[in-house]
Amino acid sequence: MIRHVHSFPVIYSPRRYVSSTTRIVKKQNLPGPAYKPELVENSKYDKWERKGIFSADPASHKPHFSLVLPPPNVTGKLHLGHALSCTIQDVIVRRKRSLGVNVLWVPGTDHAGIATQGVVEKYLKSTQNVNRHDLGRDNFNKEVWKWKERHGNTICQQLRILGSSLDWSRESFTMDALHTNAVNSAFINLFKKGLIYRKKALVNWCNALNSTVSDIEVENLHINGPTELMLPGYEKPVTFGLIYDFAYKVYGSNEEIVVSTTMPETMLGDTAIAVHPQDNRYKHLRDKKVLHPFRKNVIPIIFDDFVDISFGTGAVKITPAHSKVDFDVSKRHNLPVLQVLSESGMMQNAGIFNNMKKYECRKILIQEMKDLGILKSVAPHQMTLPICSRTRDVIDYIPKEQWFLSCSELNKRAAQVVIDKQLNIEPDKFIKNWLNWTSDNRDWCISRQLWWGHQIPAYKCCAKNNIVWIAAMDEQSARLQASKYLRSLPEDIIAERDRDVLDTWFSSGIYPFSSLGWPDHHYNDTYSRFYPLSLMVTGHDILGFWVHRMVILGIELTGQLPFNNVLLHGIICDGKGAKMSKSRGNVIDPIDVINGITMEGLRDKALNMHNNGVLSKDELNKAVAYQKTNFSNTNGIPECGVDALRFTLLSQDIKSHFINFDVSQCHANKLFCNKIWQSIKYMQICYGKLKDNDEEVTINDLTYFDKWILSRLSNMVEKVNDSMDTYEFHIAAKSLRTLIYNEFCDVYLEATKPGFDDGKPITGYAHAHTLSAVLNVSLRCLAPFMVYLTDELIPKIPAFEKNIIHNFADLENDYFDFPHTKDIIVWKNDDLEMRINKVISTINLLRELKGLYNMPNKLKPLVFVKTQNESLIEDVKNSKKIVQHLSRIANVVFNEEPQNNCANAVLDEDTEISIEILSADMENTILSARDKLLKKLHKLEQGLLQFENKISSISYVNNASEWTQILDREKLHSKKEELKRLQRLI
Repeated sequence: MIRHVHSFPVIYSPRRYVSSTTRIVKKQNLPGPAYKPELVENSKYDKWERKGIFSADPASHKPHFSLVLPPPNVTGKLHLGHALSCTIQDVIVRRKRSLGVNVLWVPGTDHAGIATQGVVEKYLKSTQNVNRHDLGRDNFNKEVWKWKERHGNTICQQLRILGSSLDWSRESFTMDALHTNAVNSAFINLFKKGLIYRKKALVNWCNALNSTVSDIEVENLHINGPTELMLPGYEKPVTFGLIYDFAYKVYGSNEEIVVSTTMPETMLGDTAIAVHPQDNRYKHLRDKKVLHPFRKNVIPIIFDDFVDISFGTGAVKITPAHSKVDFDVSKRHNLPVLQVLSESGMMQNAGIFNNMKKYECRKILIQEMKDLGILKSVAPHQMTLPICSRTRDVIDYIPKEQWFLSCSELNKRAAQVVIDKQLNIEPDKFIKNWLNWTSDNRDWCISRQLWWGHQIPAYKCCAKNNIVWIAAMDEQSARLQASKYLRSLPEDIIAERDRDVLDTWFSSGIYPFSSLGWPDHHYNDTYSRFYPLSLMVTGHDILGFWVHRMVILGIELTGQLPFNNVLLHGIICDGKGAKMSKSRGNVIDPIDVINGITMEGLRDKALNMHNNGVLSKDELNKAVAYQKTNFSNTNGIPECGVDALRFTLLSQDIKSHFINFDVSQCHANKLFCNKIWQSIKYMQICYGKLKDNDEEVTINDLTYFDKWILSRLSNMVEKVNDSMDTYEFHIAAKSLRTLIYNEFCDVYLEATKPGFDDGKPITGYAHAHTLSAVLNVSLRCLAPFMVYLTDELIPKIPAFEKNIIHNFADLENDYFDFPHTKDIIVWKNDDLEMRINKVISTINLLRELKGLYNMPNKLKPLVFVKTQNESLIEDVKNSKKIVQHLSRIANVVFNEEPQNNCANAVLDEDTEISIEILSADMENTILSARDKLLKKLHKLEQGLLQFENKISSISYVNNASEWTQILDREKLHSKKEELKRLQRLI
């Protein structure tokens, strides 16, 4: 009978035993012959969701943890950025739940004003050949709602595929009634406080959208010289990357001032020339003016410190209506603001150039300048061109009356909470970015000229030629409030609601509290229990655009920080470190990685995206070229499954600036999944060999290798817990893979085979207890990473009712308790690990020698070990059958003179190993092997020298990406270790 030794420390405390039988209490059918992701993953999520196991309980008094999923665009489909962010959050919340924490993870989607309006416009054009103007605003918005109902849930279903354990009962949409009420309440609240106001200012204007856009929707395109771009509304490409020097004549003089511009058409809106006050070249021109060559009026020469004396001629044209810098200058010098670029991209207030497209005007204007003799030169020039990320049109800066949120005081508070460590930003290298962002006192333009979005709850109220703007929930309330200012009866006031909509970032800025019930939170248990959120996880690229806005709005509207901790992750890149983008053609669809796709499938998918207007012709060609270069050898992307994808995403440091994704690494992790699958099969087969008997199993019955793997298990659990507490998921992933793959599967499983086969039941039972413990604990640690595989396999681990190592929790439950370090730290034995590692090193050296001398496993040579290490002798003797089995040798002899037909190798300074050469031509075998070894050593040494020179060069250090340098350092370490291994064979 197997008894539980009560003096023996337990790893796990049971909630209940799963059976009352004496021996094996839980034994499922063997898993299939090989791991097949689609079979393992099928239907599991539906079962979890039906059971409601992801639901939070507001009434629970357990420790609580809350976060919201950054709401993806309702138009969107899962991309690797989503997959990374969701997997990070899911690993965190699954572990929290398995530790007994009451977790709320709120899902939702964003209405994504610009993106959704654009998608539906394309859809209507292709299906009905109409545009939004044909339908009118109300009918168009009805079409958007129809589209949302048909297609808007795609990404939510894909998040389910990814295993994201969200509380779907709380799913929200940023255009639903509750969120709309919250958005209107927030606007009105801030308006009444005087923080939201209306003014005329310079805004980012996209002609193609006919709307303002936020800074995050503007991409800075760097141009190094003459470059042709195709732009919306133009049939021919437009050339950029040129600088134009032209002269203004000083009024009443023959003197000229030469200025430079990359946008010559804007000179039609120049209202001054600026020079530096200390520039001796122009001091004599103080209070002078220059003649505008086309408007025929004079404009002043002003003196301002912002001018760079050393750049160009030191004189700068000032165009307040179309340059943010110049607009600020104009306010300092009281200059007029002359808008010459219209909202439709045409010239206005430009005399003979009126109603021309701005870039067609450029050509004619340049010719006119030549004819007037004022164009001095045209030369190649580096420049940065602001491009709308949605339409690829060039952004104009134009003056427009808009709604703004005053940010000065809000920013001070947002900076202070970080300085005071009330808000923790991790990694802390981004604190500098936060402080830089919050030091910018520019107000936030929150209005957009779109049709799809939250219509601004503000009314222009008029009576007797007097006007006042009122923020209110409805027209009646607006007229009532306006009557106090206009001194008219409410019924005599005309109230017209602003047609603009709010910036989507304003709506998503209140999401952490609106999704929990604000502003009706006083009647909401969820809000009182889970707000502020415990954590916010998002990409570092939107720290300023979203996290900042959530913080300033949260503090102002709720009186609290919306969360106290922010975890920022890197931007996803391909396997070579290039940021994924359509323009590079290197975007990888995570669904293709999960399911696999052929080269033909990849081509067809790219072509379909081109036909639907998602990819341009150039982007299509780059995508196809990328596919050919990277996936031809495997005929596409092999099926990897969800768990391999999740594990791969978290196998790199998520706090790095960029995170590389390599499909081949992902496929290797699928093979890792199969390794785990096969280990369960092996364990069940071995359990089948055990027979009922009366043997007592105690701690003394465990072999050295049993105790070694338990110590390694303890080390792994400690590392996983510590690293997951600090969000160092790559360390946890590496620890799990090392323990399960390299130590458990490659070493320990093989080491148990002699014990199961030698006819000693007590050894087999000791191995069985250890196998059960290690697999159960390690798969519970792996469960947050590989959600489907562990759900499938943990219940298949045979368990003893009273395991001498630990007791098992209920294997029927869907959440497997996460192992605590304190429960298994007692198994840690550093001394034993060092000793067994020496034995394993001996085995590895014997394998290398057999490989060097081409001895197949069926040839079992005699081995001579000369050593003064008494513990090594003892450990090898005690594990003799394991050493013989793993290294495929006949026997080990200690401290005897080796035979003549032996080859030698050094294990360490205390130990030399000789192995019998089983060959008919021993001398030639040894010479051939040594010659091959020396050539390999020479090649490796030369390669190492070149590699070290490369990564130590100034050019490499300054230009190679952070991730490339990390990978190369790991590669260098690996090559040096390989060199050491080879050198000991000489």
